[in-house]
Amino acid sequence: MSGGETEKIARLAELVSNDIFSFFRWKKEGPANLNFGCVKKETHAPLKKSEHTHPTDVVFKYADPYLNKAVYLHTDLKSYAVGSITMDSIKKALKSLGKTIDCARASPEWQTRYHLAKREKYEVRGMLFVFNHDDEYDKNFYDHFKDYKGENLHIKDSQQIHVVEPSLINYLNTLQVDVNNLRAKGTFPKDNYTFYYPDLVLHKASGEYWERAATAELIASPYMIIHHKQVISYCEKAKALAETYSEGFLIYYRRDGSSEIEFRYLFDALSRFQILNANKGLKIRIRVANRNPHSSILSNFNAAINSYVTEWGEDENRKLKLQAIELDIVNHAIPNYKPEAIGWERD
Repeated sequence: MSGGETEKIARLAELVSNDIFSFFRWKKEGPANLNFGCVKKETHAPLKKSEHTHPTDVVFKYADPYLNKAVYLHTDLKSYAVGSITMDSIKKALKSLGKTIDCARASPEWQTRYHLAKREKYEVRGMLFVFNHDDEYDKNFYDHFKDYKGENLHIKDSQQIHVVEPSLINYLNTLQVDVNNLRAKGTFPKDNYTFYYPDLVLHKASGEYWERAATAELIASPYMIIHHKQVISYCEKAKALAETYSEGFLIYYRRDGSSEIEFRYLFDALSRFQILNANKGLKIRIRVANRNPHSSILSNFNAAINSYVTEWGEDENRKLKLQAIELDIVNHAIPNYKPEAIGWERD
């Protein structure tokens, strides 16, 4: 493989990550694709005689509403063919990222480049982004860890590393493509939306409500709740602005809908979060973004409504709210960047 071809394949992960994370209100901080000097060479590279550095592909930043602090994700972007996604390649990447995060926390050079808001509360985490550029990877990524023998990955107890693996990337891309389709239809706003965080017993969500980002934990969760305002669109015939969709909740669902009980769990959550109990009568849409939704998903959904209402003593108001929920299956969309296409790009 030529150096140019290797560079194009490596850039695929960068393009995909740029497309995906902007919708979740993640911002890129500082310069990309730039190494910084190691300040812990005696532990990170003790046998190396020359200066040691750590790579920075990109650093993403978002505000965590539960922690009430900024999270910086020092990201390692990997673009692999199916045969290159192995336990060895994953371990190598995690070891490198663990050392990099350890150094970033103590490095004045890293702080100067990426932590520009000096007075904010923050933490630095790692993120391993594994993009399968030939879309032939159909395994459970975490099955690779069945062969893990407990070797030291150089990830300290106080460190967090998030893994965005091929199936999660495809899910997030599917979500982003679907949102763009809804916007084109005038049923989802361009800017007036927020990611929903219910107040918990030990944590209450902080920050401006309508500006909340999706955390790394939220994008990997079984479902994601998005609260949006009414949609105002321009009508060319009337030459005026008009409401095209009312305020509501858009829920992206990652599971396959293979059982009634999973929808009952979801209804329980919506009830606890006061979404089902709201007096405003806001619309609720559930959009299933699973690559292989179960053939009985609609039957399971309706069965869950019936059994849930029965548990609540045939509450007619609750029944009407549940029956008003729209459930749709989203067309799966995989990132379609190819090395050949990048080769045709012009400056």
